[in-house]
Amino acid sequence: MNKTYLALLLAMTFGLTACGSSSSDDTPVETPDEVTDGSGGSDDGSSDGGNEEATIYGPYSTGSTSAPVAVYFDLDTQTQLTLTDEEAATDTAWDIGFKRTNVFLNTHQDTPVSFYFTGNNSDFYDDTGAPVSDLFLNATADSELDDYLAVTESDIPEAEAFSTDTETQVIGDTFYNYDFTTHVVTPNEETYYIVFSDSNYTKFHVTDIVTEGRGIGEITLGVMHQSVLDGQTTFAEEVTLTVDAVGCSDAVYVDFDMQQVVTQTDGWDLSIPCADGAGEFALTIADDATALRTDAQTYNGVDTEAAQYYGFSEETVSEYAMSTNNWYFYDSTSHLLYSQFGVYLIQAGDTTYKFQITSYYDEEGTSGAYSFRADPLSGE
Repeated sequence: MNKTYLALLLAMTFGLTACGSSSSDDTPVETPDEVTDGSGGSDDGSSDGGNEEATIYGPYSTGSTSAPVAVYFDLDTQTQLTLTDEEAATDTAWDIGFKRTNVFLNTHQDTPVSFYFTGNNSDFYDDTGAPVSDLFLNATADSELDDYLAVTESDIPEAEAFSTDTETQVIGDTFYNYDFTTHVVTPNEETYYIVFSDSNYTKFHVTDIVTEGRGIGEITLGVMHQSVLDGQTTFAEEVTLTVDAVGCSDAVYVDFDMQQVVTQTDGWDLSIPCADGAGEFALTIADDATALRTDAQTYNGVDTEAAQYYGFSEETVSEYAMSTNNWYFYDSTSHLLYSQFGVYLIQAGDTTYKFQITSYYDEEGTSGAYSFRADPLSGE
């Protein structure tokens, strides 16, 4: 398993209780990585890309947890672009964007912007893949400058080593396995989903599927409910819920609070579309629900105060390339995010850039304010 992903899992497991907030009434916190020379307001950057190597750009504010905003940056001109989210959805000038803890790439260019992690800081993790906290907490933009400067054009890998952002479904087709040789469908019992709906949390997985023609005749869920409204802080024991879709003429609906099949007019949480008298191989959450794909061990319950940091999302989500080697470490004592000072390569058009996040905080300690280095390594 990827080491940085392990660090993120550990952060989630320890309970993220206070990181990430930058509202006007935030309590000031110590800034873990001080911004060095070359930093400043959001107007920083050279219009001709001629700044000295390792210049730090930022801090650029991405708003608060309750009111996040996206920052769009053009690596070619080394400037922030003022765009609405609607404009950015079709704009081809920006290369990399930031929104709270997420860092994302522009996939709307002729060739989508892509990403590669150099693995420069493997010593930040021990032999088991666990983060070495002291290394993260003591690292600074100055102490990790040499790592950044050491990356040159010779470190650019083949094109297939780069990856880009994609869109996917939280549940999608991940709840079953299909054998292309035998054409047998089996449940993917190892994958779990946590759904937040009607102020409560429900963790479930699919334990059995009986096919009906090319569809689902019967599907069995293992459901673990956490009624926040009743004061529960952990998931209850697993309950078996079997849903019959044979002969259906409309979608079948499930209410997790009641743990039973209901009608469309009831407060349903999960639905199975219907076609040709059987369920389709799709599970859909309610429009006002959010979900998280996980495993059996990671969560015994959801900490409601930290839930906003777990990664709950709408049904269709963006898979960010950087999330496979995420940029931060969460310290459960200070509740701060510390950059791992990873050096990433970003291909945008004909140019490959190196990139390193130096801080997530401004000089007042307000979170969501990115500072970073970015320099071209090759290109026209």
